[in-house]
Amino acid sequence: MRKKIAVIGAGLSGIAAIKQLTDGGHEVVCFEKAESFGGVFADKKIYEDLHLTISNYFMAYSDYVPSQQKLKFWSKKEYVNYLGEYLARFELGQYIHYDHEVRKVEKQAGKWQVTTKHGMAEQTDTFDMVAVCSGHFQKPKLPELAGLDMFEGEIEHSNDYRDKHKYAGKRVLCVGLGESSADITSEISEVASKCILSLRRYPAVAPRYMAFQEDPYFTIDTSWLTSRIVNKLPHRYHGGITKGIFNKYVNSRNDHVRIRGEWLKKSGPSHHQAVTKNERLFRPIADGKVVPNIGGIVRFEKNAVVFQDGTREEIDAVVFCTGYQLSFPFLDVSISNMRDLYKQMFIPEMGDSLSFIGFVRPQQGGIPVIAEMQCRYLSQLACGEKSLPPLSEMVDIIKYDTEHWQTEYKITPHVASLVNYCHYMDSMAKLVGCMPEIPSLFKDPLLRVKLLHNPQFAAQYRLDGPNKMTHTARSFLLGFPNISSWPRIIHFELALITQKLLSRLRLDGLRELSK
Repeated sequence: MRKKIAVIGAGLSGIAAIKQLTDGGHEVVCFEKAESFGGVFADKKIYEDLHLTISNYFMAYSDYVPSQQKLKFWSKKEYVNYLGEYLARFELGQYIHYDHEVRKVEKQAGKWQVTTKHGMAEQTDTFDMVAVCSGHFQKPKLPELAGLDMFEGEIEHSNDYRDKHKYAGKRVLCVGLGESSADITSEISEVASKCILSLRRYPAVAPRYMAFQEDPYFTIDTSWLTSRIVNKLPHRYHGGITKGIFNKYVNSRNDHVRIRGEWLKKSGPSHHQAVTKNERLFRPIADGKVVPNIGGIVRFEKNAVVFQDGTREEIDAVVFCTGYQLSFPFLDVSISNMRDLYKQMFIPEMGDSLSFIGFVRPQQGGIPVIAEMQCRYLSQLACGEKSLPPLSEMVDIIKYDTEHWQTEYKITPHVASLVNYCHYMDSMAKLVGCMPEIPSLFKDPLLRVKLLHNPQFAAQYRLDGPNKMTHTARSFLLGFPNISSWPRIIHFELALITQKLLSRLRLDGLRELSK
């Protein structure tokens, strides 16, 4: 059944929604408040020197993989160019209404009334369904810190940062560490008279390019970190690999690599926390341009900051790289945590007519392909090919998933939307019906290695199922080199066999006890 669907936002999630929903035969109208597509990556929305921390193969949609390009990290401009090519290739631009700000979304008599503002005029249109693709980066989050209201220096959030030169010759405090903070703090340290970085704990920071691989050009997300086999096996296998790498880091002759290794060891197991995939900051730390203070802030004074360790530093400016909070000003429903939603997409009591796309943060891999998978499921729900589970079942699944992810990422439980990319994608693929069948070593050994031991590229989910692209997907997957040596592949295969045997023995034992 064809539905009329409103898509809010023409960023990477909104573009995925337009494509997958129109593929399903639905009538789509996308409202974008800016004058161009790309969301946070659009012109003037973010600092110019940005380079993505996810490689191009994971930031691309599964039906348009840039396989003719080498594996790389796109710049902001390159990624926007890719999105433009995608829109043009599939003629998606016709569905986007630019300079249309969504002011109100409310349900009346089983339909959604969407009110938008274009120029000075407001208009209300009726839709069967609404897909919210506005993204996390809407409302900057500032921490509540004693004395901040008395601080007389300049206060800025990373959302508003554009140019390092405004901090030339100043004493600057940067608070928080994420991908953006690593860039911003590094840039500011180049011109500031002093640059201090305040962190509450040692974070896990990974490099863009994976060191100590057989091929030095493998990226962090095309390493064993995103292989299905490592994410199937117990954490000790993941920890064993990272321990060996961290030991190499701390013994490196490069001081910035050594410092990063020391931080990683202090941060705790990387598989239990959010990981910052931007190592840029450690060079200025090694050079003395950035001075870290670990432990947190006690209070601000009119021209200074006092840290937990008792240190007091006079400063002229503060840049908060402290993330964002959920904000849906056009909705009359309040969402404080995306984990309260079924698959972090649907408010259980409201069914499938209102969805939230792209609000999942993968520990590894990219948001675009997750948003795409979510939209493939949404399209099937809209058609009536699939249906959501009963309310009570959804509530149980939400509870189970929440407990699972909180246990998985127990070191950083405040990152409320964090998931394991490999597990989440497989769970969604099973709902869509595009979960790849992993063949045995005897039936199709090459494909088995690519599906099980290589990166879990989104192309895997185009081998079969709705809108499959079997030949294209298989060609791409088989063409990507093996990321592990054959001895490691054999080791993991044996480990998987052992795990299955032990699970079967435990199950047989439980059955015997129950008799």
